[in-house]
Amino acid sequence: MTKTKPSLIDAASWMALPIGIMWAASFFCTMYGYDRPALSMLSSALGVFSIFVLYKQLANYRKLFPSTSWLHVFRLSFVVCLLAGLLTDAAQYLYFLFLDNGRLLSLISTTMQSEEYREAWQQIMPEANLEEMQKMIQQMTVRDIMMQLATYNIMLALPLSLLAALPVKAPRTEKEEGKTKNNK
Repeated sequence: MTKTKPSLIDAASWMALPIGIMWAASFFCTMYGYDRPALSMLSSALGVFSIFVLYKQLANYRKLFPSTSWLHVFRLSFVVCLLAGLLTDAAQYLYFLFLDNGRLLSLISTTMQSEEYREAWQQIMPEANLEEMQKMIQQMTVRDIMMQLATYNIMLALPLSLLAALPVKAPRTEKEEGKTKNNK
């Protein structure tokens, strides 16, 4: 029985589901982890673990279809990250629509009012007007926030997919396995 190779989008859509769920959970942990360090650490752990899960999925895919090139694995990884980003965007949209109630903007506003933040910002960008920036942030809508997050998720797709795909090696052939057994 020969295995038929699924299309790139079919394979990516199945692989993206657990990755997207982990990224969405990481986002929720980040949003509620501001004053809860354990949730904040869980957010980081989920992000790192999702890259490992993607790597394992790609390695298993390459074992199932040994003739697959590394470039195909990388493209698969990139599409998985884009689809997982879309799933994360949907979760983020629902969060801002129903759960946030201005919490993020008030946290940003409070942070911008602290003296340490103002000093750090003045060192980085001395020409910036913090009051003007604070007014701009307070006027942001859910749509504005989502545009920023969607752009961010798209920009993250390439480095994360590369990070997951780089260590995926071609599976060993029977000849190579025989040589290593004979050498021992």
